[in-house]
Amino acid sequence: MNFLKYSLLRFALLVLAFLLCMWLGVGLVLSGIAAVAISFAVSYLFFPRLHTAAGEEVHRWFARAPKPRNRGALEDQEVEDAYVDRRLREDGREL
Repeated sequence: MNFLKYSLLRFALLVLAFLLCMWLGVGLVLSGIAAVAISFAVSYLFFPRLHTAAGEEVHRWFARAPKPRNRGALEDQEVEDAYVDRRLREDGREL
């Protein structure tokens, strides 16, 4: 939800800055460039907690490890985990 809030806030700032630049007669291309820069700077400087929360939310979305779907893969994963845990205990590097 934080990602959606932050994205909508940045989009609203982008549109507002673009319309303001167009109203001032800056030009289409320069208004677009200025709007992107302004929306990035304002959202980054004035909403750091929302920026951080949105980044963490996106990280959680992509950091999820896919779960194996078949029984053989689950058994292989359990055997590998047990082997790694045993090796770590033997080396004295327990988690």
